[in-house]
Amino acid sequence: MMIKLISRVSVLACLAMIGAHPVMAGGDHHIFELGDFVLESGETLPDAKVSYVTHGTLRGNGENAILVPSAYLGDHHGFDFLIAEGLALDPNEYFIVATDMFQNGLSSSPSNTPEPFSGSDFPTIAIRDNVNAGYRLLTEELGLSKLKAVIGFSMGAQQAFQWAVSHPGFMDKIVGIAGSAVEYPHGAIRLEGFKAAIKADQAFAEGRYTAPPVAGLKAGGTHWAS
Repeated sequence: MMIKLISRVSVLACLAMIGAHPVMAGGDHHIFELGDFVLESGETLPDAKVSYVTHGTLRGNGENAILVPSAYLGDHHGFDFLIAEGLALDPNEYFIVATDMFQNGLSSSPSNTPEPFSGSDFPTIAIRDNVNAGYRLLTEELGLSKLKAVIGFSMGAQQAFQWAVSHPGFMDKIVGIAGSAVEYPHGAIRLEGFKAAIKADQAFAEGRYTAPPVAGLKAGGTHWAS
């Protein structure tokens, strides 16, 4: 059973970032409105939204469509280095949908959600929440009924693994790069150490800071670099 992953790191993630369907191509940035979105925790995230871009032209019902979910501390630009003519994600061949997971500052996040879910009060997000939101985006907004592949790196890979569990018939294959289906102790310690470095800065103020906790961010960056 896929472990629920992580998400009181949301404030930290935001700081660290300081063809017949009517789909848009070329990498333009779009927002899909989810409305009141029920999370796996049972909480409802009001007026939830998912940010995404598309590259290429859709064929059929999704026979050439590839989903690329974002990674932890990343955004929809994470695979830009592979999205070009002649490269692995050639937009002349594939219709690529690159999504932003919750909490990264573009989709619903502590920084753009009003009270009572702003800042450190943002609700816990599970991997399945991102997958459920992505499924709605693909089916409701883009009109897709299948994918050629889901490709993800790190926490994007965790999303790819969960796609195979939650919607096994929706895609032909998944490609998980440097990701795990289970969070092992060393991975949890690495993330907790990163968080602890930032939270040790008094300016962090238990997540209710009014200015970035720069000393904590520098310490967190040093920890993360290792």
